[in-house]
Amino acid sequence: MKVVILGSGSYSGTPKPLCNCENCSRARINPALRRTRFSLYFEKTLVDPSPDLHYHLERLNRKIERVLITHGHFDHVFGLPELQVFRKVEFHSNGETLEVAKSLSRLAFGSESLEGHEWNYNELKFWENTKVGRMRLVHFPVVHTVKAGGFVIWIGGKKIAITGDTGPEILGDERALKLMEGADLLVAEMTHRKAIPGSHLGVEEAIELAKRVGADYTVFAHISHSNYPHEVLEKRLREAKVEGEVARDFTWVEV
Repeated sequence: MKVVILGSGSYSGTPKPLCNCENCSRARINPALRRTRFSLYFEKTLVDPSPDLHYHLERLNRKIERVLITHGHFDHVFGLPELQVFRKVEFHSNGETLEVAKSLSRLAFGSESLEGHEWNYNELKFWENTKVGRMRLVHFPVVHTVKAGGFVIWIGGKKIAITGDTGPEILGDERALKLMEGADLLVAEMTHRKAIPGSHLGVEEAIELAKRVGADYTVFAHISHSNYPHEVLEKRLREAKVEGEVARDFTWVEV
C-alpha cells in the first residue's frame, strides 16, 4: 500500500509570502524545497483537505471517497470546496471539526451537500473503534489550540498512525502512545525547531515521539519555514538513528 504526503508544510507554507528567511529564500530558487500545506492520501482516503488541495489533486489524479480531518484550523480544512469534483464523499472527524467543514460547504455552495452530490458528515467519538470502508480507525484526542485529534488506522493488515497537530503533551499521554505503538507507519508533525506547549512539537520532541512509538518507519511532516533546513533535519534523524525521513511534497511511502 502506498501513502502519499501531498503537502509537507505548516500553516504558511514555504516560501511564506514576504519572508526572506533561509528556507523561504532557498525555496524560491529550488522548487524541491517548497512546502505546501499538510495533506495525506492513501487508498481513496484523504487526510486534511489543505488550502493547496487543488494543486494536490491536479498532480495526484486519484479518486477520493472519504476524508478524515484532524481539526478545524484553516490549513487543514479550507481546501474542502475543491472536493466538488467528487460526487460522493464521506467526511469523518470529531463534532467540532465537522461543524467547520459543514460551514465551509455552506459558504461555498449554499448547502452542506451541493446539488447532485452525496456528501455525508460522520461524527467520530474520541477513543471509539469505528469501521470506515475497508479500514478500522480510532480518533484520539491531542492537545492543541482547538479541539484536535490524531488517527490510528488499520487497513490491509497494516497499521498507520497520524498525529495531526499536537503539542509536546503527547509524550505524556500513555494511552495515545500505547495506541500508536508498533505502527507500520507513523506520520508525525515536526513543526518547529523548539516545541510550543499546547500547540506543536519541536524537532527533539518529534524524534522522541518516534522512538516511543517504535514504528517500522516514521515520516515527519508539517514543517514550518522557520524550522531547520531540510538537510539539517535529515542529519538529526540519522544521528538519532530513527528509521524514517523528513517529508517533501509528494513523498510516496510504501507500507
